[in-house]
Amino acid sequence: MPWMTEHAETPAPPKGFTALTLLCSVDESMGPWFLRENDDGSRTVGFRVEDRHLNVNGVCHGGVTATFADILARVFNETYSGAAGTAPVVGKMATITLDIDYLGPGQPGAWIEATPEVVKRTGKMLFTQALICDGETPVARCKAIYRLFHKKGGTD
Repeated sequence: MPWMTEHAETPAPPKGFTALTLLCSVDESMGPWFLRENDDGSRTVGFRVEDRHLNVNGVCHGGVTATFADILARVFNETYSGAAGTAPVVGKMATITLDIDYLGPGQPGAWIEATPEVVKRTGKMLFTQALICDGETPVARCKAIYRLFHKKGGTD
């Protein structure tokens, strides 16, 4: 059964993807976002470009791509400990830096996905990178630095 939005009928995500539960309403308003657990312990995040994601040029708005890039960190917040398949609770995170290079347009109806990688993790910092693609075609690449908070209130 196709994924339904208030705007139009959208094809379901590819096999193996399930809805990603998000923490804030801003992320939810731009979604839905989907997650797939990979055999190697990595995770792939994706979304379908809908009409509401388009800019005046008729392709995926850069702000949507940037939000998607920032959401990729949630995957690490839930799972990364330095070894694939392990999942300690980190707590809240804050974006320090998010750099994006836009490499090509996300076309209407395209399935956009990324499998983010950890470059480095320290006690309080997480460094990540990802190539965001439409199939084999790169749409953007991103790198980010996040501040990790180990207590529930967002402070150490």
